[in-house]
Amino acid sequence: MIFSKLFKPKWQNKDANVRIAAINDELNISDSEQKQILQSLLEKDESEIVRRAILLKINSFDTWLNASKLNSNNKIRDYANKQVLQIINNQHDIKLSEQEKLTFLSNAAQNSLLEDWLKVEPVSSIIIALLEKLAKPQLMLSKFIQTNERDVQAYVAEKTADKATLEKLLKKSKFDDVTQVIKDKLAIIELRAEMPIKVQKQAQLVLSKLLALKDISDYQQVIDKKAALLNEWSAVLPDINEYLPEQINSLTEKYDSICEQLAKLFVQKAEAYEQQQIAQRLASQKAEFISALDKKLEDISQSLATSIFESDEIDQPAYNAKLIELQKAVEESVLNGEEKSRYKKAISVQQKRLTQLPLIAESVTEATHLISKMSQLALPKNLDELNERQPVYQSWLKQWQVVEKNAEGVIPDSIMNAFNEINQTWHQGLKSLVVEQKQLFSQVQKKIAELKRLIASGKYNASFGVFKKINSLVTKLSQAQMTRLQRDLDNLTEKMSELSDWEHYIATPRKQLLVKDIEQLVEQPLDNPNEQANKVKEFRKVWNSLGHADDEVDKLLNEQFNQLCETAFAPCRQFYAEQEKLREQHLKLRESIIIEARTLVTVLENEQVDWKKIDGELNKLHHKWQGAGEVDRGKYKALYAEYTDVLKPLKSAIRDFHFENIAKKNDLITQARVELENDDIYAAIQNVKALQEQWRSVGYAGPKEENKLWSRFREINDQLFTKRDLAKTEAQNQQLAQKVVFEQKLVTLQDQLNDANELKSLALLINDAESLHSQVVENKPVIKPVVIAVESLIKTIKNKRSDINNDKVKQDWRCLFAALENIVEQGLAQDTIEQLDAYQKLSPFWQKKLLELTAKSNIVDRSQKTLELEILAGVESPQDLVNERLKVQVSLMQEQMQSGTDIDLQAHFVDWMQLGQLSQDDIALIERIKPIFC
Repeated sequence: MIFSKLFKPKWQNKDANVRIAAINDELNISDSEQKQILQSLLEKDESEIVRRAILLKINSFDTWLNASKLNSNNKIRDYANKQVLQIINNQHDIKLSEQEKLTFLSNAAQNSLLEDWLKVEPVSSIIIALLEKLAKPQLMLSKFIQTNERDVQAYVAEKTADKATLEKLLKKSKFDDVTQVIKDKLAIIELRAEMPIKVQKQAQLVLSKLLALKDISDYQQVIDKKAALLNEWSAVLPDINEYLPEQINSLTEKYDSICEQLAKLFVQKAEAYEQQQIAQRLASQKAEFISALDKKLEDISQSLATSIFESDEIDQPAYNAKLIELQKAVEESVLNGEEKSRYKKAISVQQKRLTQLPLIAESVTEATHLISKMSQLALPKNLDELNERQPVYQSWLKQWQVVEKNAEGVIPDSIMNAFNEINQTWHQGLKSLVVEQKQLFSQVQKKIAELKRLIASGKYNASFGVFKKINSLVTKLSQAQMTRLQRDLDNLTEKMSELSDWEHYIATPRKQLLVKDIEQLVEQPLDNPNEQANKVKEFRKVWNSLGHADDEVDKLLNEQFNQLCETAFAPCRQFYAEQEKLREQHLKLRESIIIEARTLVTVLENEQVDWKKIDGELNKLHHKWQGAGEVDRGKYKALYAEYTDVLKPLKSAIRDFHFENIAKKNDLITQARVELENDDIYAAIQNVKALQEQWRSVGYAGPKEENKLWSRFREINDQLFTKRDLAKTEAQNQQLAQKVVFEQKLVTLQDQLNDANELKSLALLINDAESLHSQVVENKPVIKPVVIAVESLIKTIKNKRSDINNDKVKQDWRCLFAALENIVEQGLAQDTIEQLDAYQKLSPFWQKKLLELTAKSNIVDRSQKTLELEILAGVESPQDLVNERLKVQVSLMQEQMQSGTDIDLQAHFVDWMQLGQLSQDDIALIERIKPIFC
């Protein structure tokens, strides 16, 4: 017994420190038996620090994981759980593969562990698995915002179905395909939101249209529309089942009720419609019978006509049999009495033809001769030929009518076509001459009426001229027209014979009186030469209308009258001579104007032409021409023709210049009118201003068009500027309203900031503020005061978050130094340090460092390391350590120059802690270091 106790293994020793030493130095995890011992101690050893030592010895993920779940010691489970968290967070010397993490995740159940893991995990597939496991929408949203991984964003977008969340995701999406997925899902959500209303409206519309059928009087329309509406109802029914399940019964009942109403309402019309359909079918059958009957009659007629024309032998019994068969079919058919009578008559015509075949054949031959005869006669080209050939044509038509009647409709189509062509040709060819002859007949009638009026008014001399004209015209009239006028012509011929006897008796005294009148004009001429000349012309006109006087005095009176006319006109000749001189001067002036015009036209030879100036010069030239005075009419025509010919190239060039400018300005007007439809009114204004500049560069468009074009262009400009003013006012109102909205959101965020004292709430607040900033910046025009206010708020939130972070860091340092002080003052060991409140508040990193510190047994001097920390932090050391500080400072400078790395105060402090076990002498050193970090 004594030896058994004496040689008992150290790992079974009662002293925990001995067991720990045995675990660290003697037991090997590579040996399966020794590893089993370690596993047994891990489950059963009464000391917590021994179990910790075993965990640290084995240091495998499976061991840590099993201990976190199954170990009987609560503290060991907590300790192991923290180690597991560090491993999966990649903060441990144990590194897991992606597959190992996924395997662990598939069995993990602690959401708090998974949430912490999610915050630091960089691998997309694991992040997605974590989100799948946690299944928390808020975590998905925050991870979507934080991550730069496309797969993660795509997964969150795919899993999200809430519209508000999708809208937030859309703002934070970093990938085009993810953005498109979100947009597609939002579109589907909006569509599904709209569909119930849309389907309900569609269903109500179909039902309303069905109900409206009762107001239609035409039953055929009811049938057509009802069939279409039933198809529409069948199409909308699946949508009703999907989107309006709660209304399907009521809508179906309405549909059935309407269909029942329509059936009752249209029962009589339905019967009438069926009767109509039966009648239509009978009518169709009847139409088919009539068509077939017409075809048979046509075939018989055509066959008979062909046989007659080609002189073939005709089988009369066969034709009679066919006609009798048709007659029997007509008798037995459903045709009415009138139709049967018509077809019987048509059959009788064919039967009659069979009895008159010789006469019909002779008529066909005669028809051929008539066609040949008329083909050789040329169309008349004047009225004389018309009077000669029109009777021949009319006689030919009468002969044809007789032949056609005798032929009983058996004349071949070729002969009938020839007849129709000849008849049409002559009808059209005679039309113009017949019209001309009718006009001539009307003219003769008017002349006869005029002659009657002249005779009645005593204007006998003029009557002889009109009578002569009538005699020349009547020779071109047709015989029928002459017959109609013959009575009037005979009466007028007799009347004119009587007037011829009276002419001398009337004319002699009137001519003698007219000689006396002109003698008076010679003795007392008028003051105005033009009036004098007109008076002489008037006397001459009256003289010519009087006819012949008695033979013995007619010659003497004519000589006297002619001499007196010459004497009366003599004063006028001098006046006209002076007018002739003026006309010569005017002629020279106009010739000089033509020379000026030739000079003006030479400007067309220049490359650069001032068209506006040329237009003005041309107007001046026109004014000169119009004020140049009268010239002889014959000469004026030649001068004016020359003047217009000279200016024609210049006018043409100016006209082309004007047309070109008109086209350009019309094009500018069209472009300006297009800008009226431009939704961007400010861009439209700029475009129109550019068009105004172009307008100024375009030349003159002519006096008629320039002002019209400018008025149209100006009107469009005025409309645009008015539209711009309205848009400005509206934009200002909208901007003011939007500013109020933004400011309200800003006030809300400010209130939330006042209440937010945690990092998580501040992080969400920053996201909201940045989202508001994006909205303000994207809103055009940007409201700068609101942008500045939002940016200021974001800066304030970040400062507050930074302050909280700094306070948290300082709090961690204060807890650490409090733990260090407790360790020194109370001499705490490794198994009791975890009971400290300060220890519980520390991060796993510092907890591990403290455990490592308490596990140390060597006592060291930390004074030099303390001086290093003070030097590196720029903190003063005690006055009595000036020399030592100087030495340490020189050494540190040398090390720094050699390494070139940045100073890490925390790392130096960790080194300070790991030097060895803390002692009472270190209290003063802790007090010196504490201000550096706290």
